[in-house]
Amino acid sequence: MQTILLLGGFGFIGTNILKYADDFCLGEYKFIVVDRFPFHPMGINFSSIEKVNTGDFADEVFLEHIFSSNKIDVVIHAANNTVPATSQSAKFDVESNLIPTITLLETMLRHDVKNIVFLSSGGAIYGEGESSHKETDDVFPKSSYGVVKLSIEKYLFLYAWKGLRPLILRLSNPYGPYHYSMKQGIINVAQKCAENGVEFVVWGDGHATKDYIHVTDVCNILFNLLSRNIYGEVFNVASGELLSVNQILFSIKEYYPKFHWKYVSQNNTDVLSVNLDNSKLKSYLPEIKFTPFSSGLQDLVKEAEDAKR
Repeated sequence: MQTILLLGGFGFIGTNILKYADDFCLGEYKFIVVDRFPFHPMGINFSSIEKVNTGDFADEVFLEHIFSSNKIDVVIHAANNTVPATSQSAKFDVESNLIPTITLLETMLRHDVKNIVFLSSGGAIYGEGESSHKETDDVFPKSSYGVVKLSIEKYLFLYAWKGLRPLILRLSNPYGPYHYSMKQGIINVAQKCAENGVEFVVWGDGHATKDYIHVTDVCNILFNLLSRNIYGEVFNVASGELLSVNQILFSIKEYYPKFHWKYVSQNNTDVLSVNLDNSKLKSYLPEIKFTPFSSGLQDLVKEAEDAKR
């Protein structure tokens, strides 16, 4: 059994990682969770959690105590103190995300922990463009958020020269269950607005397209890569299904006929269109299947209805 240190364990993706491990990994992993909450905000309990450490991974003393007190096999870095919509201060992004990550890497080296998975951002890393981006493409982030994600990737491979084994997953746009933020994740946020009769705000004209992936597929990919001990690689984690904002909204409207939205001027740091090439991922995991958006949205609506009962 491997022990995984999960940073940001009670966030959207962290929660789904824990749930997936409970449901499908049959005791292969136990988790030490780091989060600012002492328990899950939605009241969910996970059998795979061995310990919860409440605090900020930017706290060096806090981090040192965790590594000194536990035998850790893998670190999954799913923590971020900003999201694209709130990433307006480059100084804050560097101080709250980049510098703490470098401290994390130094701490790992001191305690001889080699393996780290970093959840990066495919949309924010590559920048604008409708062409399909491969992992080897030049990248031109439009936001401080994207620059910091890219900087962390570069530092991870710098520290690989010192013995670390990084695995970088450039996620497209995950959606699915256990999502409680109203700042990021258009499919989930729009569905909640529709459910609650709240007007949704669209930045731009809604025509630009992006890749969207169900979060369960992300978890399936993650644990398949872990089980095969694949490190030292960068993967675009994307479904290959491109959708415009308008397509998403009209699909949601089929379930909530009174749902409405308005268009406002886009932020100049927003990446409107991005297409991620997932051929490298499929060459490593040819058996991987992806959840169609129509099925994922149907499940999301059903989960929302069940939660009200």
